[in-house]
Amino acid sequence: MADDLNIQYVEGLDRGLSYAESCFETFRVLDGSIFAWDYHWQRLQQGLQCFGIVLTNQQQILQQCLNAAKDKSADCLVRLTVSGGDAPWGLKQQAIPKIFIQSLPFQAKKAEVHLQGVEYPFPLMPKIAKFTSDYALTLRASQKWNLDGANTALVYKDGMVLGGITANIALFVDDQWLTPEGEGILAGTVRHFLVEQGLIQAQVCPVSLLEQTQAALLLNSGAFVQVAHSINGKTLDTSHPSTADLQHILQKQQGVRL
Repeated sequence: MADDLNIQYVEGLDRGLSYAESCFETFRVLDGSIFAWDYHWQRLQQGLQCFGIVLTNQQQILQQCLNAAKDKSADCLVRLTVSGGDAPWGLKQQAIPKIFIQSLPFQAKKAEVHLQGVEYPFPLMPKIAKFTSDYALTLRASQKWNLDGANTALVYKDGMVLGGITANIALFVDDQWLTPEGEGILAGTVRHFLVEQGLIQAQVCPVSLLEQTQAALLLNSGAFVQVAHSINGKTLDTSHPSTADLQHILQKQQGVRL
């Protein structure tokens, strides 16, 4: 019925909605601390600069994120989104950037993680930041995947492993942790930390490597580490000593809770 339609007549529109001129960061706030905040900020700035947007008020924005979390929970998930702002019709229009902060109490997912390989159907683009447009493509891609309801997507492209749709992946192969590197792979915050610490190695990971994988982890700024129970039906070692080693190192970092 027409009465059910949410129609608005506008002169201007947010450029994040009009042209996907926006980037975001998602992170946990634990008792007022954020793991690797500086890296989140650097990556956000990198993405916004592609649109000619520069933010200079880092401390003020950080404080607003902390305030938003404090109002909800001592353990909170926060999403910071920056768009091009409201502007009249036209690509060349400019506006004052808009900042959106969302927060909700963090709830860990208790279901087992079973990974199922799926093919990414679009050309890969460099992912130097969390562009909303990238996630729009992921939504479109997911409509083509025939995933069992109990499974989580492990994304491939042309025979290479990319990662989860909202997480990097680490694979334990031949006594070392590996994580995919290449076009179309976002360097997540946890992944970045573990690579910088020399705890995992970033390299191209062909799908054939999965046959040799003993253990696997999903890495992101929400759960930090999720242990995978299987990949494509192959059972993995969920109590591998090397998994506990990584978890122990992460647990010692400020702003981390596993």
